[in-house]
Amino acid sequence: MTAARRVDGEGQKEAVRDPVIPAQEPGSGAQPPDQYIGHVSHLLLRSTVDGPGNRAVVFVQGCNFRCLYCHNPQTINHCNACGRCVEHCPNGALCLMGDYLAWDEERCTRCDACITACPYHSNPRVRHVSPQQLWGQIEPYTDYLSGVTVTGGEPTLQMGFLRAFLATVKDSSSLTTFIETNGCVSAEDTRQLLPVLDGAMVDLKAMDPQVHYRLTGWGNDQTKMTIRLLASERKLYEVRVVVAPGYSDNLENALATARFIAEIDPAIRLRFLRFRPHGTRGVVADWESPSDELLDRLVDAARAEGVVNVSRSM
Repeated sequence: MTAARRVDGEGQKEAVRDPVIPAQEPGSGAQPPDQYIGHVSHLLLRSTVDGPGNRAVVFVQGCNFRCLYCHNPQTINHCNACGRCVEHCPNGALCLMGDYLAWDEERCTRCDACITACPYHSNPRVRHVSPQQLWGQIEPYTDYLSGVTVTGGEPTLQMGFLRAFLATVKDSSSLTTFIETNGCVSAEDTRQLLPVLDGAMVDLKAMDPQVHYRLTGWGNDQTKMTIRLLASERKLYEVRVVVAPGYSDNLENALATARFIAEIDPAIRLRFLRFRPHGTRGVVADWESPSDELLDRLVDAARAEGVVNVSRSM
């Protein structure tokens, strides 16, 4: 049985960022990998769309962006143990115990009634695991995998755990290590991750800073700096743009994105992703997916600006 503790107000951000179990011997140097505890929302053991080859995908809990079209909105916030999901669970797998919300995995059928009922864009079924515990769930399948990708949520918000987990993968296997990130992470943190990282897929929501802010609640300066840094270190696998109706579904954004990439390195992969309403909430659930014709025009426009590796989702 796992449990989420009630956390109120702004203090939540500090309480859930990169939690560390106290060291057995304080002052003994760097934290051993298992002293970092990660908040994992979901583990997918087979994916061909989250990096090269067949990959295990780790979805972490918690994100600093508030994307209008988030396809995993249940990974945005950490559970605050409000208890509203308890009455909606048809199997009695959730129980509010004071400041804790307990989840019984054996009773749970993963019907997602709790996630649907949650008013806070959270998930009461988050697992709190060490790097070794998480690797233990993936290791039996390594013969069928090309690598591991950590996404979210935003994986760089749990940087200590992320570094330790990717190091564990590297030490224990020949699998490649990737992250999918919004890029809103400091250069210092990014550099600390590089030794255990094979590649990063960076989501660039929009080139216009105001449009980016309307989509996410954040500007895009840090994301663009992260793209430049990863490219300079040959760790940038791909830049991704979700083609969102009314925001990034225009030639102006495609051209500006392509020019930005071409100035860094024309060989950088650029991929336009079709917005799909599945998994979204609110008004965006009624948005229509962009047409094939529009996606093809965006791809052609980017190629005309000199970007060599441009693709789109089906």
